[in-house]
Amino acid sequence: SADGFDAFANTLTEALTSLRLEDTLQLVFFHPEYTFRDGKQRLGAEGEAANFARRSPYPMINLLRTPQVRSAQKGIPTGSVYTTNEENLQAVGATELREMLQARDWSGLFGREYTPHVK
Repeated sequence: SADGFDAFANTLTEALTSLRLEDTLQLVFFHPEYTFRDGKQRLGAEGEAANFARRSPYPMINLLRTPQVRSAQKGIPTGSVYTTNEENLQAVGATELREMLQARDWSGLFGREYTPHVK
């Protein structure tokens, strides 16, 4: 369940913090039913598509090296990646994203115009 996975994610994040590894590793969690903290308010409403930024066919965890993430983010205004992703996901639409996720077929994303990330 999404709630069980969220509890597991919190446990791993707390362990990373207690081991003081945040400057070395970051954890990014994906789940088929993922919703951002404010995402439940968006379900069925404007902005619902943003939740698909962290959805995947199966629950998974990405391990990222913090120094590499920081290097990649240099020169990009804080929050602009999330805002740009949200705009692009909204342009596709929650209904179409849900259908693609269920079918595990992302071909509907090709050939579209997207807002680029700006440095």
